[in-house]
Amino acid sequence: PGRAPRPGPSAMSRNDQCPCCAERALKASSFTFLPASLRPGACESCVLPAPPPLSDDLPPFRWPRTVDEIQQQVRTVEAASKQALDAVAAVADGHETFENVIEPLMSVPHYKTNPMVCQAKFLQHCSTQPEVRAAADAAGTAFATLKARGRTRADVYRKVKAFSVSAACAGLSKHNSHFVSSLLASFEASGLGLSTEEQARLQELREKDAAVCSAFKKNLAEDTTALFFAAEELDGVDPKWVAERTQPEGGSQAGQVKVTLKYPDLLPVLSTCAVSATRERLSRAREVEAYANNLELVAQGVTLRRRIAVLLGRSSWAQHATATRMSGSPAAVEAFSAPLLARAKAGAARDLEALRVLKVAHLRERGELDAADGADRVRLLAHDVAFYSSERLKREYGVDQEAVRAYFPLDHVVETTMAIYQELLGLVFHQVDQFDTWHPKVRLFRVMDASNGERVGFFYLDLHPREGKYGHAAIFHLLKRWKGQTPVDCMLCNLPAPSADGTPALLRHSDCVTFFHEFGHIMHGLCSEGEANGTTLAKCPRDFVEAPSQMLENWCWARDGLRRLSRHHQTSAPLPTELLEKMIAAKNVGEGLGLVRQGYLS
Repeated sequence: PGRAPRPGPSAMSRNDQCPCCAERALKASSFTFLPASLRPGACESCVLPAPPPLSDDLPPFRWPRTVDEIQQQVRTVEAASKQALDAVAAVADGHETFENVIEPLMSVPHYKTNPMVCQAKFLQHCSTQPEVRAAADAAGTAFATLKARGRTRADVYRKVKAFSVSAACAGLSKHNSHFVSSLLASFEASGLGLSTEEQARLQELREKDAAVCSAFKKNLAEDTTALFFAAEELDGVDPKWVAERTQPEGGSQAGQVKVTLKYPDLLPVLSTCAVSATRERLSRAREVEAYANNLELVAQGVTLRRRIAVLLGRSSWAQHATATRMSGSPAAVEAFSAPLLARAKAGAARDLEALRVLKVAHLRERGELDAADGADRVRLLAHDVAFYSSERLKREYGVDQEAVRAYFPLDHVVETTMAIYQELLGLVFHQVDQFDTWHPKVRLFRVMDASNGERVGFFYLDLHPREGKYGHAAIFHLLKRWKGQTPVDCMLCNLPAPSADGTPALLRHSDCVTFFHEFGHIMHGLCSEGEANGTTLAKCPRDFVEAPSQMLENWCWARDGLRRLSRHHQTSAPLPTELLEKMIAAKNVGEGLGLVRQGYLS
């Protein structure tokens, strides 16, 4: 299974002559490692190493270090894509085969079967260099435009259509037959039946939509909002957490506690800070004030997608989007969700009232609400929900989430999660020590089939927050299976990092569930069968993609799973049976409110 992270630039050695060592020691995993050419005078521990030679034991990536490299890769992909499409269009009438029409479209250079596409665009989510992130973001937009334009090639569509009615097509495997059907649907949904003027308008709208999405994601990733609080404004928050974020003497914010909108900062404050004004200020910053003009971008995106749908003859974007999903229509979604939400609303109302009553009691305990004050006038606000949900678990069910953290040190959770998946799926993970990377804290694993020793694929783990990195938890399917090429996935998330003094990072149980869930997506991506199974045409439907991970995460609630995943960071003891049983008993507390929230988000 996994081993300790590889040595090298991430080691905490110090060089007094190096201009970067002090900063690296202070920032730990969030330190920005750059190529040596961009860190004049930096020691070996503060720069990214040169990439090792490629081999069959490594993913086929050499991550770009400069904007020029990315731009050249985009030009290469664009030229190769045009060449491939031109070759399909040039096939003589009556001579269409799977090999000369369909197979080139399964491996067209802009698909995820091409390593260069990933190299050029992926670093928008995780590079430590702002200019590289910007160039990679532009590459992603260019590839989206390239795909959209390819689907308006009527000459290519005619060849696909001709093959689809041939005897050879009728004899295809189920996977390849599905690919042909999806390919046809993609062409037909791209406006080939529109006039030339309407097609140009459609392309313009799609390019605007892609630009809006790109700007929205960039605002999320590159937000640097930081709020500063006095220590007493963070009453209830772990004192060590507060001390680690207290600004040193001599600066403009000396003695103040710096809180960002990254999850390792956000969640502890919203769920444990007893001061309502602090929670409100932080919640408002996240929901209203930060992320530049994202609310405006959402409004623009809704308008653009409505216009795209109407141009394609759909009544709404929902109708357009569900046409390629398992549900098939907005009506089917509504028929499923409406009765479920109707039943959940009663439970949600009870949950909200329980939290409101708890808020009344808490305010009185703090002397912020006199006994004579009318409790009925106390309202539960958005910034109250996480805090009083945590208090409810503690007071009514005996589950103190902060105390539970002591049993879930990050390294143990990661290694045990991987061990469980290896057992469940008959796999063996080998950590790779030397590989090209975008940050020295990234880990890489090679996945083998335990039954025959064949390689299944690779996955990267990039677990901790840093400036400019994708701000949530997600799996990126970097490369898909194609002939001798095996898939590659990457997990980007924002779990707390170990302290600079070496104190282990401790996870909430909810963080354990998140990690186990996201790792399930990696396994789904790597173990799925079929050539090119991750292209935009033959991938898992969006309304099914969460199902495997939602089932697998229940291991984090099974008694045996909880015992294995837990290990006290000081005593190495698993969760005590009494606490374990209390956690299981409280699993569905607040579920009504949670379901209604999911209904709102959907």
